Amino acid sequence: MTTRQDIEDMIHRVALHDRGAFETLYSATSAKLFGIILRVLKDRAAAEEVLQEVYLRLWQGGAETFAAGKASPISWLATIARNRSIDRLRKKQTQQST
Repeated sequence: MTTRQDIEDMIHRVALHDRGAFETLYSATSAKLFGIILRVLKDRAAAEEVLQEVYLRLWQGGAETFAAGKASPISWLATIARNRSIDRLRKKQTQQST
């Protein structure tokens, strides 16, 4: 079982571009984040794209913004996933109204 501390450590190592930590973080958290995204979007293909965006964002520097002690790491990741999902919905709604 992956602990809160394990996830925090992985996020910090991802900020240093540790590929192994990135793979482990993905394995430990992607199912939960995918579930959150899918609940918001209700579209499997779109949810897969947003999940990829979330992890790409982490790899490209987003992991550096994690502040241990302010929030649990899984809550922080879930918030990013949820916000990205909502952004996708808004973009879709804007495109449909034009």
